[in-house]
Amino acid sequence: MKLNVPEQEEFTPKCANCGGPHTASYRGCPNFPKIKKVSTEKTFASVLKERKQPSTTTMKTLNQEIQSHTTSEATDTGLPPSQELANIPLPAEFQINEEELAHLFRFLKQMQLILAKVPNVKQTLAEMEKTEDPYNKIFILSEKMNGT
Repeated sequence: MKLNVPEQEEFTPKCANCGGPHTASYRGCPNFPKIKKVSTEKTFASVLKERKQPSTTTMKTLNQEIQSHTTSEATDTGLPPSQELANIPLPAEFQINEEELAHLFRFLKQMQLILAKVPNVKQTLAEMEKTEDPYNKIFILSEKMNGT
């Protein structure tokens, strides 16, 4: 038994780009879209970056000027150089001897090194807050440093 199938016409593709007798994805088409090179024009991101740069460079030069003034006139206190100078007058009861302040920061640095050895600071702090005796607090801290 034979089916009656009408013969189909031969399909000829038509290009959507130029209307020629080929498919639109044919790379030989004269109107095939070409990949454009990236232009070196300003982009939105580059414009924003340029706007931010002048403020950081002025801040860097300002900080360098401040640091050069402080390093030339200050003695070595063992402290990191300050980032900004603050000229805020303090009441007499708040004024501290610079040497005492340097000793305080050196002490805090040593405490930081000690506390770095404590594995669970939150738990240790909770235990230390339960007692008022400073010797017991130091004992709790030393136990935690030893891992007991």
